[in-house]
Amino acid sequence: MAEKFKVLIADNLDQEGVDILNNSGLIEVDYRKKTSREELLEIIGNYDGLIIRSASKVDGPVVEKAARLKVVIRAGVGVDNINIPACSQKGIVVMNAPAGNSVSTAEQAIALMFALARKTPQANASMHAKQWEKSKFNGTQLTGKTIGVIGLGRIGKEVVKRAIGLQMRVLGFDPYIPRENLEYLQIELCSIDDIFSQADFITVHTPLTETTANLINRGNLNKLKKGVRLINCARGGIYEEAALAEGIRQGIIAGVGLDVFVEEPPKPDMPLYGIEEAVLTPHLGASTDEAQLEVAKETANSMVEFVKSGVARNSLNFPTFDPAEMGVLQPWFQLCEQVGSFAAQVMKKPLTSLQAEFRGEIVTRNLKPLEIALSKGVLTPALGDEVNLVNAPIFAKDRNLSISSTVVESSASEPSRMKLTLSDGDTTKVVVATADGTGGRIIAINDISVEFKPEGHILYIHNKDVPKVVGELGTLLGDSNVNIGSLQLGRASKGGVALTVISVDDAVPAPVLDKIRAKEYILESKYINL
Repeated sequence: MAEKFKVLIADNLDQEGVDILNNSGLIEVDYRKKTSREELLEIIGNYDGLIIRSASKVDGPVVEKAARLKVVIRAGVGVDNINIPACSQKGIVVMNAPAGNSVSTAEQAIALMFALARKTPQANASMHAKQWEKSKFNGTQLTGKTIGVIGLGRIGKEVVKRAIGLQMRVLGFDPYIPRENLEYLQIELCSIDDIFSQADFITVHTPLTETTANLINRGNLNKLKKGVRLINCARGGIYEEAALAEGIRQGIIAGVGLDVFVEEPPKPDMPLYGIEEAVLTPHLGASTDEAQLEVAKETANSMVEFVKSGVARNSLNFPTFDPAEMGVLQPWFQLCEQVGSFAAQVMKKPLTSLQAEFRGEIVTRNLKPLEIALSKGVLTPALGDEVNLVNAPIFAKDRNLSISSTVVESSASEPSRMKLTLSDGDTTKVVVATADGTGGRIIAINDISVEFKPEGHILYIHNKDVPKVVGELGTLLGDSNVNIGSLQLGRASKGGVALTVISVDDAVPAPVLDKIRAKEYILESKYINL
């Protein structure tokens, strides 16, 4: 009889999930509920599969000792406690269970909205202090009020349904989903500035990305409708916490309801502590019996499916394909994700189509995983860790984003390369890239030869081919304490349009970008984070 697949459940999991694993007939379960780091490091080498929640960390040392581990599943959404690159390097599939808590998180947002509208937590505290302060807690009704929902993915849509049921006017914003795919919601789709100026309540349901970080900050408080109430059950850092405190003190913000924070647990000096208008909860979005049950079932079923068929549902690092191909495809896999992300950020508007053409020895391989990796890369700047290699094609379809690939079969004896044709509906760019044992590189953009690794922080600049460009850019960046790692130049012809690609050590502040764009020889300048 074949040896069973040994799975360690290192954190608490609903019993129904444990039963699904035990009843599969394929899995030997070791359920420990609460495993210390020392114990995990000592025993992890004995298991083929691992299930964790947020308490256990699968970092480099754990991965190093995981001699048999083939799959780790996070029973929930966030995977900050898993070193995904280390797992990928060792061939360990990483999955999560993102669907089980959608309704519970949406309901937590609605609960915070009610709490802010009726000052329920404050009134409760007053009553427990044996006070009767009826006039102090005058609130506002929700019927007829305007709510702005930023992010119309899985959870955002659940919030919309409930807000409509409360007879609220609903404004929605999501630049990454085509309007026609959202029309069935029967809400008003508008700009984020319209939401800021019109909404009585604002709730965010997006990942934390370069675009969404500090979405509300001290610099744009004056754009908000006076008396607005803000809710965040998504990710800490989408609202600047100090700005919320300042907005309350200025009378711009009537209240905030936060379930997530920049640091969890927050430090004692977190700016919103002690402010009565701030309703704070300790990341309870998924903390319902129903959500815990659904997450446990989703996690267990994913593990059983993986053991039974090798299918990695909700994979966060790579899809299932022939392990024999891994050595050849690994550098291409990483390149496709990086170039996809580059493509999404280099265009002026969201991409509408990406056509990949493969040439050379690579065309003899299974290229479908590379097309999926491109999809994930394109969507990651907008969706963060919500997108993975399994759901990327679905998200792309939802956004009417066409991603396809072709091969030049007659070129199998040539060096391998990939040509991407990118379109945002108005403009088109062509990017050529290649990969080998040393990693991936972009080697040309729009017929301009320029070779650089698509990684880290990059300044992408189109400029007039005139003297002094390199010197002045170097001085400007140096004076702004931006350190240059490498600088690559290319041009189609002398005196024409040139391409300058600068790798820098850290993010480029917006004021520095503004100074670059103000130079008379700069035609286009973008900061790209890969």
